[in-house]
Amino acid sequence: MTFNNKQRSGFGVCFVFLMWLLTLSPCQLSAQTPPPQDLQPLSTETKSKYTKAVSQGQIPDELRPLYNQLLSRDSAVRIKAVQALSLIGGPTSALMLTQAIDDSLEGDAAVRIEAAKGLGDIGGRQALRVLGIALDDSDPTVRMRTVESLRWAGTVFSVPYIQEALRNDPLVGVRLEAVRMLRKIGTQFSIQPLEEALVTDREPGVRIAAADALGEVGKKEKDAARALGGAYTNERDIGVRLEIVGSLGLIRDRAGLKFLTTAMNDRDLTVRMKATQVYGRILGLQ
Repeated sequence: MTFNNKQRSGFGVCFVFLMWLLTLSPCQLSAQTPPPQDLQPLSTETKSKYTKAVSQGQIPDELRPLYNQLLSRDSAVRIKAVQALSLIGGPTSALMLTQAIDDSLEGDAAVRIEAAKGLGDIGGRQALRVLGIALDDSDPTVRMRTVESLRWAGTVFSVPYIQEALRNDPLVGVRLEAVRMLRKIGTQFSIQPLEEALVTDREPGVRIAAADALGEVGKKEKDAARALGGAYTNERDIGVRLEIVGSLGLIRDRAGLKFLTTAMNDRDLTVRMKATQVYGRILGLQ
């Protein structure tokens, strides 16, 4: 069986990640993901790296025709060039797509969306860094597609980038997309950014989505119960508190019982009834 460059690159990323996991102790494996690094310097560094590669003629000769097509006046041609580089894959192709995803270089949102999709297909650290540029795109649709592509480009390695969108994007729809991607990643690394959104996001709809996602993640990662219970204490919105209680029921673990006991004394009757029902359901499943 033979593999193309994209498949070999993907296997390489998986191998490195697995080797990293083997070096960790059980305590380290159970810890939450560390706070995300400042991504702004990475974005600036990536743009600088791209500019240097172009100015110093570091683009491989066989890829230069595609680079020239990225500069075409016709957006349809530029999209085809993006698709071709995505098919070729690899770090160099990912870096070249800086031209297509940076809204200061590419004015057509359709091209930038195609570049985000292509970078998700390429995957790897270089693709993640180039995708990070688009987290500040002027078009919200580009930002939403970027968040979606980040998940495919790096899975757990993409969590800091997705959390950046969840923390800072002004559009509720983009933040909801970030919650959805963290839910799909669904590992222990999703818990901390979801917990932060549940506690700090100004929109109840985002907090409800974060609580729901934590319940789903908690089916495998029981520490989600702590995150949900901690957020319940200071939550003023009844809808969010109801979602937290329901999510504690999804976890179906005794870790959530002490938080449900508190919710059984909630000032709202509906929350008290829900907490009582969920408490009994968890005990009944033990």
